[in-house]
Amino acid sequence: MLSRRIIIVAEDKALQRRLIAGAMAAGGAVQAFRGSDELPPRLDCDLCLYALPPLHPASETSLAAYRSVRARLVEGARLCPVLSGSDLAATVTLLADDRVEAVISAHLDAGTISATIARLFWGDLFGLQKAMPWGVRIYSSLVGDYHDKAMAIASVADFAEAMGVRKKYRDQIEQCLDEMLMNALYDAPVDANGQPLYAEVSVKERIGVQVSEKVILQYACDGERFALSVRDRYGSLRKETIVAYLDKCLHARAHGHDQIDHKASGAGLGLFLIANSASQVSFHIFPGQATEVLCLFELTAARSQLQSLCVHLGTEGRARDWTDDGRAPPQRRRSDLIDLGRKRSRLLPIMMGLSLAVLVVAITVFATFYRRTSILVIDSEPPGATILVDGLARGLAPLRLTDLEPGRSYALHSTLVGRRDDTQNVTAVAGESRVRLRNLAGTTTVRVESEPPDARIAIDAVDSGKVTPAELDLTTGKIAALTLTKPGYRDEHLDVTGPASGERRVYSVRLPLGPEFSALGLDVEPREAALVMNVSVDGLLLMPPAAHYESILTPDTNHHVRVSAPGFVDHIEDLTLHGGERRALRVHLDAKASP
Repeated sequence: MLSRRIIIVAEDKALQRRLIAGAMAAGGAVQAFRGSDELPPRLDCDLCLYALPPLHPASETSLAAYRSVRARLVEGARLCPVLSGSDLAATVTLLADDRVEAVISAHLDAGTISATIARLFWGDLFGLQKAMPWGVRIYSSLVGDYHDKAMAIASVADFAEAMGVRKKYRDQIEQCLDEMLMNALYDAPVDANGQPLYAEVSVKERIGVQVSEKVILQYACDGERFALSVRDRYGSLRKETIVAYLDKCLHARAHGHDQIDHKASGAGLGLFLIANSASQVSFHIFPGQATEVLCLFELTAARSQLQSLCVHLGTEGRARDWTDDGRAPPQRRRSDLIDLGRKRSRLLPIMMGLSLAVLVVAITVFATFYRRTSILVIDSEPPGATILVDGLARGLAPLRLTDLEPGRSYALHSTLVGRRDDTQNVTAVAGESRVRLRNLAGTTTVRVESEPPDARIAIDAVDSGKVTPAELDLTTGKIAALTLTKPGYRDEHLDVTGPASGERRVYSVRLPLGPEFSALGLDVEPREAALVMNVSVDGLLLMPPAAHYESILTPDTNHHVRVSAPGFVDHIEDLTLHGGERRALRVHLDAKASP
């Protein structure tokens, strides 16, 4: 195996040592330089790790030095910029270069640097196990629709809570996962012509869409890092799209644009949110085949800072490049092949006889063992539940037990945070059998309030029989569509997700006025002043003294308002309010002049 040639340019000695260690661990032949002034005119290498100056990496001076290094690279060589800290703007600028697939931070350890370089050379991209230490369990699930997405997010949230992840990071993990799944389910699918399948499908309509190709979710945690990956089977995402979306969001204010892509299929703000929440973000793309988005969260960090942003492109020849030494296999002479064939023909009957004898013995031993052994495979729905057998914890589902006694009855119990326990009694049988335990979603309570109160509540278009304020029982992780109605006000719609077990949420809504009413609010001073309002042709309405008044009025009608108090000059005003309008007035009465 030929080593890959890697050139490292870093002024800081500690950083240079770390980059060298990571490059050598990935199998590279390393040559290191302290600065660009030491470099030869032509850089004959496969990869160059270039550490930009620590101050203002996106400045013209730094970019000029970067371009100078880039110009010396031979054709086909790749460039990996190394930044002194987290700088998303500089990262996006550098990632736009067609020679750059990864921009990393100088704070990464040698192991992470080695893994990044290995992906650049090997092309073995997919799977969360490549991002986590050996021995860390990887959990997987399939997501095919909006309901699956909500259940998956709830399961990941429960797992993160069970692993002791702080709420700050749990919120970021849930938010990123929601964006990753939305993009994979509804933005990635394309037809045979490469046109998006759900481009014109609104967010509300997507709730009922069942996608043809389910996406693969993987997640894991080792106590210090939490990892997520979502993989689709289309490979429609492009590096140029990622860079364009991030650049648009970064410079939205400067250019006078909106960060949010208002198309139903827009994913720009979601990518921007992911880049600002995760510590490491990698896009693994095999064009036309699959796309995987991988996010790592450093749980011990004081705050979230992006340490690496990578866009790795898979190609058919890339995995072979690493092991192919470029030499043809040795050729045999024709006479050697003829002699070899004769020898094999004489040995063939003997070998077949021995193989048959070994096969008979193996079948006999296996059949005897199989009759005397009971193997039970325990699945849980969703995966990851803790399994207890006769009251003893045996592990997490899916779980394979090989020490059960045939004919004996066992009590199985599964428990999962935020879900109901499940219990089954099974009798072990000779051979292998399978059982599934279901941890159904539990019910939790949310409180719904409205201003004004007494609004009627419908859940999924069915009248609940309750009015605000009210406590509602919802299924954990399931989205409920709430509709609040009150005469004289416009209906208000809410999509509410049942919280995790033990969590309490309060939703407060201010109902907008309907077109048949308008509202007037008055603050008066002094507070003992009285309000007289001409509300109809039948007469006058006198309101008691108060500092604040609220009145519902007939729209598009002239209203005569008079505020008076002994010893003060009256305030008189005519008002006309339109349908649905709310207006606030502040009236300060002036004291009468002394006679």
